[in-house]
Amino acid sequence: MSTPHHPPNGIEALCLRAVQEAGVDGAGVSMLSRDGTPDPVFATDVLSALVEDLQFTLGVGPCFDAVATQAPVLVGDLTNPDQEVADGPFRDEAASAGIRAVFAVPVGVAGRVLGTLDLYRGSPGPLSSSQLRRTLATADAIGGALLDGGALPPNALEHVRHRAAVHQAAGMVMMQMDVSIEEALLVLRATAYAEGTSINELAAALVDGRRRFAREQA
Repeated sequence: MSTPHHPPNGIEALCLRAVQEAGVDGAGVSMLSRDGTPDPVFATDVLSALVEDLQFTLGVGPCFDAVATQAPVLVGDLTNPDQEVADGPFRDEAASAGIRAVFAVPVGVAGRVLGTLDLYRGSPGPLSSSQLRRTLATADAIGGALLDGGALPPNALEHVRHRAAVHQAAGMVMMQMDVSIEEALLVLRATAYAEGTSINELAAALVDGRRRFAREQA
């Protein structure tokens, strides 16, 4: 998902730095929407995008936990039964895609959480203390860039459009099923997961009129 034909800059450059310094395979950034949901805006590669989209679709995952606790969530081995991972669906889907370790770090400035920096690795193992220290420093730099409206790559705009469609679709489900917006988003997430599709694709079908929900589905 990065742009290999142009020199990286802004958020992209910081994500690539995080990948190198933490010794991981990829990174992604999510920004908090108005309702506090971490919305993906950039990923360095396909599997990083999967990590971000899985969390957004399911409504659970390390990035949600990092926002809730305002602290790093470090999962060195998704398949280790001795390591507590509360988000079963995320764990199972990520592990089946070949992801073994996920590290989510809050991104913010002066105590204000703006989003998360998510790192993944295809092999298990924790971050070293120096790797974590550098990751936290990079997360701070990303927070500063986001606060300044700093340089998101062009493809981040497409992510923002997808998220806008999801929120529009949730509004439609709210009206169709006579439920709250929070319940509507849960319905979208549960349906997308049950049908093995992404929440973006389901939202597009709703917005385009190819899909509709009825009150009796609640």
